[in-house]
Amino acid sequence: MSNISRKIAKKYRYIFYFNLVVSALSGATFWLLREFAMVEGDFGPESHFLQYPTLQLHGFAAFFMLMALGAIFTSHIPKTWYKDQAKKSGLTMLCFIVFSLLSAYSLYYLVTEDWHVLLGNAHAIVGICLPALLYFHIRTGRKSTRGKNRQPIKNNDKARSSAGKVS
Repeated sequence: MSNISRKIAKKYRYIFYFNLVVSALSGATFWLLREFAMVEGDFGPESHFLQYPTLQLHGFAAFFMLMALGAIFTSHIPKTWYKDQAKKSGLTMLCFIVFSLLSAYSLYYLVTEDWHVLLGNAHAIVGICLPALLYFHIRTGRKSTRGKNRQPIKNNDKARSSAGKVS
């Protein structure tokens, strides 16, 4: 059985970051195209031709995000849950992620057109905030880890220097 560390391995972090960037950019692009890039068609306003492929890319990236989140949920969270380092930002991240997952499912399968715009906008806002929240979570965790790893400097200079001398 492998030793699970609280720190995620560099290659997996980079895969996660790449998926997060693709997911956030494709989601933001889809939202911008849906809100501001309607084109005039033969029978009135139509969706931009890139809107559907962008949504497909966003859904594709979401599958990889779910796999990455599964790895994080089974390794990083259990290992760090009982530490006080970045717990508030971690819980906020968890709430944002759960909202994103539930709202994405709801947008695709559950809500009527009346709720679609409101929930879609909320999903977009949370999705755009997630990378910044992740950055804050990482910075908070690293800052608290750095502070706890430092040992107070003791006045043992005399002891160290006299230990090397032979009397």
